[in-house]
Amino acid sequence: MSVELLRIVRREYKSILVVVLLVGLAGLAYIYPFHTHFRFTVSVAVLATLLLYFPRLPIFTTAVLSGIAIAVGRSTVQLTFDPVGFIDVVMINSPAIIYYISYGACFQALGIRRMVDNLPALVLLLSVSDVFSNLVELLARGDPLKGNPETVFSSLVGVAVLRAVLAVGAYYALRRYQTFVLAEEQVARYTELTVMIAQLKAELYYLKKSSQDIEQVMEDSYWLYKRLYARDSTDQDAAQALAVARNIHEVKKDYSRVVTGIENILHPSSTLHGLSLAEIFFIIEQNTRRYLAGIDKNITISFAHEVDFVTDKHYAIVSILDDLIINAIEACGDTGMIRVTEKASAGEIVFTVEDNGCGIKAEDFDLLFEVGYSTKFCPATGKMSTGLGLSHVKNLTEMLAGTVTVESGIGRLTKFTVTLPLRSIARSGEWTGGGD
Repeated sequence: MSVELLRIVRREYKSILVVVLLVGLAGLAYIYPFHTHFRFTVSVAVLATLLLYFPRLPIFTTAVLSGIAIAVGRSTVQLTFDPVGFIDVVMINSPAIIYYISYGACFQALGIRRMVDNLPALVLLLSVSDVFSNLVELLARGDPLKGNPETVFSSLVGVAVLRAVLAVGAYYALRRYQTFVLAEEQVARYTELTVMIAQLKAELYYLKKSSQDIEQVMEDSYWLYKRLYARDSTDQDAAQALAVARNIHEVKKDYSRVVTGIENILHPSSTLHGLSLAEIFFIIEQNTRRYLAGIDKNITISFAHEVDFVTDKHYAIVSILDDLIINAIEACGDTGMIRVTEKASAGEIVFTVEDNGCGIKAEDFDLLFEVGYSTKFCPATGKMSTGLGLSHVKNLTEMLAGTVTVESGIGRLTKFTVTLPLRSIARSGEWTGGGD
């Protein structure tokens, strides 16, 4: 027997045990309708409900074990509280087992589980099984009934119908509750999936942007090789430049495979024709918040825009804002506040990135955007930063015919302002006022 089969068997027996215990406890509450040892109880309704609701439960086995549990439970209570001999107690309570044997056999033989979607037939078959099993128990007891046989039979039928209705009502209530729980779980999973897809689309955007950057670097490396080779065909620098171009080409192919694979899964809308500023801010915000969560810093960041427009220069805009935001995060240290805003003014789009970090000395302003200038270093290695971030921001801004300025000071808010002509970044006729 396989481990999986053993696990299934163990789980089924646990389910049977729980059902038997529930039915046994319900069987401790009863009434004597005919002034004999014959009793009515709601345990039958409990058993029928659970047999219908859990289709994997073995019908006959569960019914027989339930009858034994009821007989044992009643006998234990009587022996504890009534001065009755052991044999008498067994004789009084053991016929209950016969009832449940008969009930389980009828339940299985009549195929009652197949009638769960036919309400009248379900109530009828449960009632018939109940009446028949009660008659079998009465015959097994052999007690003379006190009362008119017609009255006794009417009582059996009435109680049987009542218990059948209770069982069916409880079964449908459980089914409705299960549907409600499943619906809640599906909504939760759908929400989680939607958020995950949005995050993946943001990551896909950065992969596409990186692919474009890699393409440019590969092209630059190749033309550098061509120029070096034209000077001296044996120059080691030329060979090294060619090797760099080849390596970058391999990285580009891997990126292309990853991007294509994710696109096939997500089927994202194409960014070839442009993105709206709202989409750009969403992508940057999602990426930044995940980055902050990963480095475990208590830094709050907010985004707000006044004007929405569609641009095909989104890669450049994202690069500019990303570099400024990363600088702001590093300036804040372990805690701080960053605010990213956008507004329109006299045919220009103005982006600002503010932070309440350590600030910048006034004497550093002239060197701030120069290649290689940096005051940052890696604590782990002691190596200085390359100082390319802000120079890259300046180059991209000027490429878009814009300007970048900074306002700061020690102990003051630092504010980078990037001003870009609307005509150089917005597609004609595709911008609207608004904000979030």
